[in-house]
Amino acid sequence: MKIGNCVFSIYFYRMEKQNTISIYRERLAQHHAEHKKYKRKSNFNATARLLVFVAAAIGFYFALSTTVLVVSAVLFSTIVIFLILVQYSAKLENKVQWHREMTLINEENIKALNGDYSSFKNGKLYADAAHPFSYDLDIFGQDGFFQTINRTVRPGGERLLANWFTQPLLEWNKIEQRQHAFKELAQKPGWRHEFLAHARINQLDEAAETLFKQLSAQKVGVPAWINSSVLRWGVPLLTIASVILAAWQLIPVGYPILFVLLQWGLVGFAMKYTKKADAALGRTEKIMKGQKSLIALITNESWKSEPLSEISSAFQKGDEPAMHSIKQLAAIIKSFEYRNNLIIAVIANSFLLWDIQCITRFKRWHAKASVHMTDWMQALDKMDAMVSGGAYWQNNPEFCIPRFDPRHQLESKELGHPLLPEQKRVVNDYSFPEGTLFHIVTGANMAGKSTFLRTVSLNMVMAMAGLPVCARNFAFKPVAVFTSMRTTDSLSKDESYFYAELRRLREAYNRIRKDERLFLVLDEILKGTNSEDKRKGSVDFLTQLIQYDVAGIVATHDTQLGELAQQLPEHFDNYCFEIEIEGEHVNFDYKLQPGITQTMNAQLLMKQMGLIK
Repeated sequence: MKIGNCVFSIYFYRMEKQNTISIYRERLAQHHAEHKKYKRKSNFNATARLLVFVAAAIGFYFALSTTVLVVSAVLFSTIVIFLILVQYSAKLENKVQWHREMTLINEENIKALNGDYSSFKNGKLYADAAHPFSYDLDIFGQDGFFQTINRTVRPGGERLLANWFTQPLLEWNKIEQRQHAFKELAQKPGWRHEFLAHARINQLDEAAETLFKQLSAQKVGVPAWINSSVLRWGVPLLTIASVILAAWQLIPVGYPILFVLLQWGLVGFAMKYTKKADAALGRTEKIMKGQKSLIALITNESWKSEPLSEISSAFQKGDEPAMHSIKQLAAIIKSFEYRNNLIIAVIANSFLLWDIQCITRFKRWHAKASVHMTDWMQALDKMDAMVSGGAYWQNNPEFCIPRFDPRHQLESKELGHPLLPEQKRVVNDYSFPEGTLFHIVTGANMAGKSTFLRTVSLNMVMAMAGLPVCARNFAFKPVAVFTSMRTTDSLSKDESYFYAELRRLREAYNRIRKDERLFLVLDEILKGTNSEDKRKGSVDFLTQLIQYDVAGIVATHDTQLGELAQQLPEHFDNYCFEIEIEGEHVNFDYKLQPGITQTMNAQLLMKQMGLIK
């Protein structure tokens, strides 16, 4: 499918969506069956361990009356069998957890395709009434747009995804690159699900993320004498040499004893640094171990799009690739773990300055890896966010891929609101030429003006985020969107509704005066004042705006505002939503038409509600 080619039949779209659901259902059935299978095996393994323990106790009881050899054989065989079962149990639990997560992922996608997004976080913490458009467009919060796209697992991935919708791209080449990345991931549902499953199993919460940032920023501080190669290698060599020479009776036995005591003295002096390094290592290992599977999954895949290739290459930068660095970390951890064995610890620290060797190895590893650790985590966060875009792309085959058109601010066919169910969605063809122009949209109450404004604005934001949009055809020119639709007063700021709206308009005006191109979306300007004052203020504000590089849509009940199209036809044009009144009934078709509305319905609706007679 070529980027930008949006001409497909509705039948094809629906078939594609059904095919997508079928794929998810097949995967769901497969992983659900595997989950049940491994769950049964896990339960059987637990029962077997219990039986082995009981059998061992009974066998040991009867073996006591026999020889020591029989007792030893019973103990040894039961311990071996028990350890084998324990090891197998860990593998089974991993399988159970894996297929449980894969089952949930497919269940959630099926629910989402049926309009239920309750499984996903809605991003309400990113809701900001002061933002240029996100609050007005219901991007964040319950049943908002973010909830429909969000599949992120990592805190950093969720923040990045939210950022893509609060600060959308304005450069077409970057938008197109992200489109290609989303499309590539859309074609890899199995890979996406594996990424999500690994990320969920090794979930990195906010606390772990903060700890990781601290670990990557801090230095493993040790005194210079610990780093001395002469000390680390010279003292052990002298100790071993003295033991050999003493064994051959070439020097007194006191010399090797002296060198052993020297090593233990040095190890004792380094103890506080050993403890610090061990603690830092334990925390680093816990975090990096969880990311290893994700890094391997990314680097083992072949990527075509530039953004995904860049993510993969982030793990190849520096002197050593991320996977090699993690393997080195595992080896260092193992060397630290040898210290937990008392016999090995005594021998190793007596002859090899083992603790000091471990500290030095970790310090050198950290000095190399810490430079790249933040880059690795950011790359994982970016892939986490990208996976959400790929899922949205696959799950909405009826949406089209936006293309660039320098001649139009927007040119669309069958444009609809992406949050409305397909069976309730009313679509409109809508064109907005490039230049300084405002469309005045009039209509009765509940005729669809506000929904239309949100439809246009949200689809533009989606397009600039690299997503497919709710239309059959969509060409546009990237531009900063600014809305004023849902202004609220503030008791805490001692601010009236009217003043809050003025502040909102001033913010937009200040940006426009700085020669920033804006697409301004205004719903009923100056709602907080009387009709005549409101009309004059609206006219003055709009006629002042056309001096600058700005365009937009203004929804209003004031049909007189439509007169601007007669006075300044090169800068204003009229559109409307009409209603049909049949007796006491009002019919809404929500179809956009050229011109100024000829019907109003406030009194009729008030009568229907019993508010007036």
